[in-house]
Amino acid sequence: MATADTANELMLLERVFLRLGSADTDEQLQNLLAKFLTPVLLKLASPEEAVRKKVMELLIHVNKRVKTRPQIQLPIEALLMQYQDPAATSFVTNFTIIYIKLGFPRLPLDKQAELVPVVLNALEHKPVAHLDSILLLLISVLGKVKVPTEPEKVATLFGLNEKPQIAKHLLDMLLDMLLLPYGALTPQTSDTQQQRNANVSLPVPPCMSPNSFKRITLNNPLKPEELEEIKLGIVRFLAHGVFKDEDILIHLVVAASDTRFSVANLADMELKKVVGSVDWGSLSVVMPLFTMFLGTQSKNVKEDQIKSPASTRIRLKLLTYLGRITGKAFAFPASIQVIFDSLYGTNTNTRLKTLALNFTMNLVRFADEGPLSKVAPVLLSGMHKLIKEGEDVHQGQAYVLIGTLAQRFPKIVYHDINLIETFFKNLETANPDLKLQIREGLLSLILAYKYDVCLEEADKDGRLNILFALIKFRMTSEEPMVRFTAVRTLATIFPPEHVPSKYLLLLLTGDGKDDVSAEAFKALYGTSRKNDVDLSKKNKIVTPQFSEIVRYVFSESEILAKDASKRFTIGNHVLAFDIRTYTEILIYLRLCLVRNLNVPLTRDILNHPCEHTPVVAEYLRGLFDDSKPIESNPLLQYTSLVRQLLIASPSMEPLSCMVEIVGCVPQLRSFVSKDLQWIRDQLNSTKEEVREYASVLYSLVLSSSTTDFDGAISYLFKQTEGKNLESQHGAILGIGTCLETKMADGAISRDTYKKSVTTLAAFLKQQNPLLAGGACTSIGLLGRRSPLPLDDGKPKEIGSPDAKRPANDIVTKMDVVNRLMDVMNNTKLSAKIREKAAKALGLLCVGEKFPHTKEVIQGFLNTAKDTKDVEVHFTIGESLVMCCQSVWSPEARNPWTTLPQNHVPNTSEPMMDDNLECLLDELLKLANQLHPNSKQASCIWLLAVLKGCGEREPISKRLQLLQNTFMDLLCENNDIVQDAASKGLCVVYDTYKSEELLQALVKQLTSGTRQVTQVTSDTKLFEEGQLGSAPTGGNLTTYKELCSLASDLNKPDLIYQFMHLANHNAIWNSKKGAAFGFSSIAERCGEDLKVHLPLIIPKLYRYQFDPTPNIQASMHNIWRVLVAEPQKTLDQYYDEILADLLENINSHHYRVRQSCCLALQDFLKGSGNRSIHDCVNSMDELWTKLFRVMDDHHEATRLTATKTARVLSKLCIRGCDSGQGKAGVRMVEAILPPLLNNGIINAVAEIRLISLQTISELVGSAGAQLKPFLPKLIPALLQATGELESTKLSYLSTMLGAQSQAQEAVDSARASFAKSHFTTETVSKSLQYADASILEELVPKVVELLKGSVGLGTRIACTHFVTLLVVQMGQDLQPYTGKLLAALVNGLTDRNSAIRKHYASAIGHLVSAAKESSLEKLFAKLQHWYFEREDDSIRSACAYTIQSIGIHNQEVLKSHSDVLLPLVFFAMHCEKTPETENTLEVWTEIWSEHSPGTETGIRQNIEVICNILKTALESPSWTMKAQAASAVSTVASKLGTTMDGKHRNALINILINGLSGRTWNGKDKLLKALASICSNCKDSIREDQSVNVDLIIEAVIKESRKDEIGYKIDALESLGNILAALEVDKFDEVYGIIQSILVDKSSKEEDEDASSEEIAKKREKNIKLKETAYETLGKTWPERSKTTQDKYGEMFVEHCVECLPRITRSVQVSVVSALYNYVDKLILLNDDLDDSDKKTLGKIVDNIVIAIRYSLGISKHTRLRKEALNVVFCMGKKLQERQIEDEFLKLRRMFDEVLDDISSDTQPEIKSRLTDIKNLLKTN
Repeated sequence: MATADTANELMLLERVFLRLGSADTDEQLQNLLAKFLTPVLLKLASPEEAVRKKVMELLIHVNKRVKTRPQIQLPIEALLMQYQDPAATSFVTNFTIIYIKLGFPRLPLDKQAELVPVVLNALEHKPVAHLDSILLLLISVLGKVKVPTEPEKVATLFGLNEKPQIAKHLLDMLLDMLLLPYGALTPQTSDTQQQRNANVSLPVPPCMSPNSFKRITLNNPLKPEELEEIKLGIVRFLAHGVFKDEDILIHLVVAASDTRFSVANLADMELKKVVGSVDWGSLSVVMPLFTMFLGTQSKNVKEDQIKSPASTRIRLKLLTYLGRITGKAFAFPASIQVIFDSLYGTNTNTRLKTLALNFTMNLVRFADEGPLSKVAPVLLSGMHKLIKEGEDVHQGQAYVLIGTLAQRFPKIVYHDINLIETFFKNLETANPDLKLQIREGLLSLILAYKYDVCLEEADKDGRLNILFALIKFRMTSEEPMVRFTAVRTLATIFPPEHVPSKYLLLLLTGDGKDDVSAEAFKALYGTSRKNDVDLSKKNKIVTPQFSEIVRYVFSESEILAKDASKRFTIGNHVLAFDIRTYTEILIYLRLCLVRNLNVPLTRDILNHPCEHTPVVAEYLRGLFDDSKPIESNPLLQYTSLVRQLLIASPSMEPLSCMVEIVGCVPQLRSFVSKDLQWIRDQLNSTKEEVREYASVLYSLVLSSSTTDFDGAISYLFKQTEGKNLESQHGAILGIGTCLETKMADGAISRDTYKKSVTTLAAFLKQQNPLLAGGACTSIGLLGRRSPLPLDDGKPKEIGSPDAKRPANDIVTKMDVVNRLMDVMNNTKLSAKIREKAAKALGLLCVGEKFPHTKEVIQGFLNTAKDTKDVEVHFTIGESLVMCCQSVWSPEARNPWTTLPQNHVPNTSEPMMDDNLECLLDELLKLANQLHPNSKQASCIWLLAVLKGCGEREPISKRLQLLQNTFMDLLCENNDIVQDAASKGLCVVYDTYKSEELLQALVKQLTSGTRQVTQVTSDTKLFEEGQLGSAPTGGNLTTYKELCSLASDLNKPDLIYQFMHLANHNAIWNSKKGAAFGFSSIAERCGEDLKVHLPLIIPKLYRYQFDPTPNIQASMHNIWRVLVAEPQKTLDQYYDEILADLLENINSHHYRVRQSCCLALQDFLKGSGNRSIHDCVNSMDELWTKLFRVMDDHHEATRLTATKTARVLSKLCIRGCDSGQGKAGVRMVEAILPPLLNNGIINAVAEIRLISLQTISELVGSAGAQLKPFLPKLIPALLQATGELESTKLSYLSTMLGAQSQAQEAVDSARASFAKSHFTTETVSKSLQYADASILEELVPKVVELLKGSVGLGTRIACTHFVTLLVVQMGQDLQPYTGKLLAALVNGLTDRNSAIRKHYASAIGHLVSAAKESSLEKLFAKLQHWYFEREDDSIRSACAYTIQSIGIHNQEVLKSHSDVLLPLVFFAMHCEKTPETENTLEVWTEIWSEHSPGTETGIRQNIEVICNILKTALESPSWTMKAQAASAVSTVASKLGTTMDGKHRNALINILINGLSGRTWNGKDKLLKALASICSNCKDSIREDQSVNVDLIIEAVIKESRKDEIGYKIDALESLGNILAALEVDKFDEVYGIIQSILVDKSSKEEDEDASSEEIAKKREKNIKLKETAYETLGKTWPERSKTTQDKYGEMFVEHCVECLPRITRSVQVSVVSALYNYVDKLILLNDDLDDSDKKTLGKIVDNIVIAIRYSLGISKHTRLRKEALNVVFCMGKKLQERQIEDEFLKLRRMFDEVLDDISSDTQPEIKSRLTDIKNLLKTN
């Protein structure tokens, strides 16, 4: 049995062998291989040796033939199926792959690309060798593969996700191909060459192993251009998303480094897309980059698998992307190898080194600390080496790197002093560019040397001292950058209490470079701005101990003073430092001195004596120890330093320091007593402040000196008499201070005192303000200390001639008061001088129970109205308090030793209240005055009195009155008044804890109410410029102007309007005023306010966002005080705040509206426990009211509301996110109604825009949660599309109504806009969440819009939506297609062409889901419309509908082609006019696209077509009849004799019936159709006995007799064609018809009244008629009727000869053409002739020759000559055939005569025919 099977197999193989051998052509062999190759290969698995041997023989034969014939295709697809068959043996598989490799490259490229997924699927579980060879085939066509755009389809197409091994292998080979250099391969030309090069090994390119290089180059010769194309294809393939971005990163990097621009550019573009999506913190992502850069590092790899490192070119690109690595992705030690290989390897360059240093910087900054710390020292050494050996550009980077590395790992450099020394040294000597980088590195490096990095080793082995010495040396460098870094180093490295470093910083504050000195200043004080220095703030600056720093500075100054090279000489004085530095040192030392005291710690030295002086004095006295020598006494050292600068440069700073020392520590006065004379000389200084301080210092030293006091005073008296202004001023000040200080220590002589006062009083009358001011100051000092030694005097009386100048020259106290008053009231003097006078008046009342206190008080009160200066008012306020306190005032204390609160009066008498009573009454009266100056003065003075005399009985009795007064003042427009009133309220509350005050403030804050202001005609309600201009000009500042404005604005209620404006102004100012007072009180009464918080918080929160900055700041202040935990408070009062904002957002005050919008922006973002979901119930109201504000008339408010709406939109979108669950659904439900009902259709563009944007983003955010709302959302958006359309475009379309083409173009643009509109796009996005469940509610709304909407945009958007709905829903839409189709079909009759087209397009999509019954109704409707409504717009709609169905649902059209194609065929034959031209093109396109061909299409549908044609021909419409006739012509011409007789005869009968009756436009089409049938079906008509030919002819003859020329022409032409086709002799009747035409009647018939144009047209028609007549004669000349020919033969030619010369050329052509037909059909030339016939023929020939000679003689009419030559040729041929010699010779002679003339004609057709005739006639 086995033998038999073997024999059968061998026999079969032999047959195959035989057939293959007998294949003669490539095509035969290809067909045989396609059939037998795969089965033959399977036989290799046969167990029989003979079979296998036979197969091998056959395959050898195949190989020989196929390899030499590259055109032969192999059955690749079958081979692939066999290759992947798991049952196939390895033997079969190995042979199969040979033929796959042989045949695959032979396939067309498109086919190869198509098979790529198939090949990849066949490779699973195949050997590596197979993978290499097959994948190498695929690589070259990867760029041609059509990859789908959807990721899911990509995954299923290639299936590489399920085959990771194949994917990896493919990626490896792609990478190797991309790495392959263009010069690595050259095409091998011959086998000999290949053998010659077999032993020559090519160098392996970088990044490749010998094995990888071999697998892609073996037997794969490529030209550089081919390799470039392959690489481009690989990049394109990788870009399609077949692999993960992480897997192709290395491929794109390599491709981007390619030497060919096209590859590199394409890869760069793809890299930009990939780099942002890969995880640069993943080691697995970046490890391939490291591996390629370094090559194979493992030692366990076979030699042929070892990959070499990358070339420099690839390394540059690799390092560029390695620079993006972060975190754990830094591989160690690979990162270090990359760095050092790039910096110090052989394969590097400058650019690579730069990139390596950038990579190193990223490594240092972002690598994990653990592994990086182990290699940090190695990196440090590498950077050291680079600094020494590298280029400048790299050195700079190395410096910065060292600094950054040291900053992160400080311990590696903490004890390396040489490193910082190197930086400083190189910073001094480097070039400018490098200096900046060294400076940057150094500033980072010094952070590593900070003392607290390693606190226990901070000063190990004298580390700090070494660093200090280094920096001290560098701080003297000439390079400013070195000094700057030295400052920063000092500030950073050393502890804050380190004295030497602070000393160096002090020295550097005097540096000549501002940035150096500013940095030093910042290091000392924490700020570089001198005015901001305040060491008492919470962020305290640590300062050294006073004793330590003074000791150090003192010792250093001693050293420097002895060094002539370093000291400074000022005049005769030697200083250790320059003036500027010395001054800074003193200021800093003083701050260190008073650092721990409760005094102002600013750079401004206190102006002693003051309220802080006793505190300082007590501290300094405790610090002073006179037992210690100066070497160990810091206070003495400090005093010595101050004195040195003071003596050398007497400026304000050393003077104030010395005053502070000797004033606070009297024992130190002896230290400068020897300088008394020098100090007195400073009273003559040109600087006023020096004189003032010098006078105090002089008085202090003089009081403790042994110098004669009276003598010193006498000297000063003498100086006052001099003419030097400065000396006089200094002397005046000295007298006051010396006497005042002496009186504090003990009594002085009355004479001296009196003389002093008298002298000083005289200077009060001085015109010089300096002297008058000095006198005021001195008299005040003396009056405070002791009663003036003067008589009391009397106040001036009214009517006194000159009360200021008594009869005698005795000066009284009253005189002094008057003079001081004069100074104070002198507005020409500066405020400073006037303040001195006011203070002096107050001090006079302190030294004694001053007899003129009431006069002083009244004098102060009298200044209220005239003085506007606030400072003066404050000073007067202090003086008024002194007047009320008298000797009980704290001003009477010793200011050097006693604090104000510790003052004990020198009297035991009770304090008198008379003056206070009077003052309060007067001030309360003053507060009610309307003058703004009076209000300001009264408020400030009341505040001062309250602060100074708060608990006294007169005040407590008037408490309520004072409260009301302050509340009224709180509402003033003046900020200062409000501030003072608030402080007054604060004092009242602090003193009396008034509950009524608290309630009044809360009421004012929450409701803005205030006491009604009294209004007079001169009351100033608003500040100048606060309101707009009045109609009469000026500003709206008075009641009169307000009334005028109200009248002009036609406001009926004048009083109400006025109060409205006045209260509006008062409300806002009262809120701000309340803030001044409330914020002050709130700090102390927080607990009491808790009851009122529910009322306060909502409004207070809103007030914080008031657009007025002052109100906003005040409310912020209150909020900070009241609300300790803002988030918790917002959470607690969330609902109340929201309710308040919603209530007020539509307020009639724009500031309220604006503040609500601003507040909402902050509020809606939510607190810690709140989110947008908490206000979901208010969304409708919020959006609605916000829309109203977005349409505000006030621009700023409108813009603010728009911004708020954007914030709300973002929050709502976030709240509607699909991850929010039910809360998200509630949010969608809440916000859609206002957005849909009010937003997207709003008239305001901004509201529409934000609504549409919100809804659009909502679609993406809410996701599937949006589904329940789609039935509402989609119709609203569709409707909005039309409502948002530009009215201008709509108007333009209407205007162009008379210009259909222009209107259609505009409407087309409108439709395009509608489909691409924001709303339509949003609808498209939302449809992805729709399903069948929403259709029941959605479809009726869409149908309603399709039917009832008037907007073009809406209707177009609806059609677009229907199209999308069909695509999305498919057959789920079927139950609703009937309604949709009905609405769409109804729209086809719309007058707008754009709507018709889009409705038609939508129908084309919708029919795919329609029921069969709906389709039948649709097509019946279209057919009915076409035939019943002869309106081109309707017909075009039908055409577009059918075309759309054919485009989008071709199978539907095919299934109903029996209905549609006949209609299309009929419609194609409509008469072509400008209006129907486009529609005809559509019909024609439909027919050509969907019919199998015109003839076949007609034949397949002939039944229906004929029925349609019959119906149309019987139609009463002439147009329809004409169209049907045109169609009949086409049917007849295409089908001809194959047309069924039944249909043909029926059409003929209908056409004949149609011919009866009058002539109508288009009737000629019936004639032509009848002629077409007769011509094309002539044989069948002649054979069919049922056809009455005579009836046809008679009907046409009848029509030929009609008078209308155009119709007559068509009738004659048709008659000629019919008679010629049917071969019927009707020449007699025809001649009778034509005979009347041939008579020239044109001259007789011309109408004299006709225009020339009409005459020309008529002539043209007559000519055409004659042409047709002659042609018809020729066509109807009977071929078989000898009788007719005998009758008319001679007559015919004679007529032709006769008429030829008299007719036009075109008619001549027709005559000659008729002659041709005459000759061709002439029986005499076809039959045997008798004698009479010969005679007749002779006459005929003679006439023809005459006619021909005439015609040939007309040289300029080619067609005439051509027709004449045709006659010659025809007649000559027939004469020759019949051997009629005589006539033949006649013809030949005539031809010879004209030959010369004709031969010169160059027309090709003439020359060709001439040659034929020559050959025929045998003429030369």
